[in-house]
Formats: sequence, structure tokens, C-alpha cells
Amino acid sequence: MKYLSIIAIALLTISCAKQATPVDLANACAADNEKKYLSTVGYLNDGGSIYCSNTGGRMDCSLDLVASPGGPRVLGAEIEEGNGSSEIEKFEGSYKKDDLKIHDANGGFVKIGDKVRVTGEMSVVPGSTCFMEIDKIEKAQ
Repeated sequence: MKYLSIIAIALLTISCAKQATPVDLANACAADNEKKYLSTVGYLNDGGSIYCSNTGGRMDCSLDLVASPGGPRVLGAEIEEGNGSSEIEKFEGSYKKDDLKIHDANGGFVKIGDKVRVTGEMSVVPGSTCFMEIDKIEKAQ
């Protein structure tokens, strides 16, 4: 009976996990993606600087997600500041790209310019802003 309870709890936990809808980066900022939980692939970029703020209940640092290395911003990548999985460690105001520590979901690190799959909730205001509050960062091939 004890094992049955453990299995039931494990299955319930798995079934309650958010399921992200995969979307091409070029289509991520479509108006109908507002508040949707999506995953997409792109390259992290700092756009020359990173701004961190606490406006939505968590300390987020704003990076860019671009379609190709050095390309223009497609959407904002809001990464939570911290030391855990899929978070960016606190850094000094004057940083070097190589000093940034961005954790992926598997305990490794990704760098600016790396190809990643990001997962999170979209905020889209057509003609104004488009960003993802990221919950998960994975290295992509």
C-alpha cells in the first residue's frame, strides 16, 4: 500500500507539471501568444548591457533572445536572478560576458551567444513589447 501511495503521488506530480507549446522563434511574439506557456529556440544576447529589476515579484535580468548570433532582438528573455537551475547569478554592474554565470536546467552553464531552448510564459503587447518570463533554460543543438 505504501508503494501505491508513492506511485500515485509521483504520477500526480508529473501530470501537474506545465506543458509548454513549442513555437518557432519568429512566431513567438504573435498577439495570440499573450499569457501562453511556450518553448522556443534562439541565442542569448546581452545587447551591450543587462538590466535587473524586481517588478513582477521576482528579481529578473533582461537579456535578448535572437535568431542568430549577433542578430537583432526577437524577444526579451527575463531570467530570474539566483543560484539555482535556469537562473543567472548576481553580477557586478560592470561585467564581462565571460563572467556571467547562467545556469541551465541540468546543472550546467550557458553563455552569451549559446544556442538555447527557453521555456516560460509570454507577455505580448503588439507593436510595443514582447518578452518571456523564463522558467527553464536548456542547451540546444
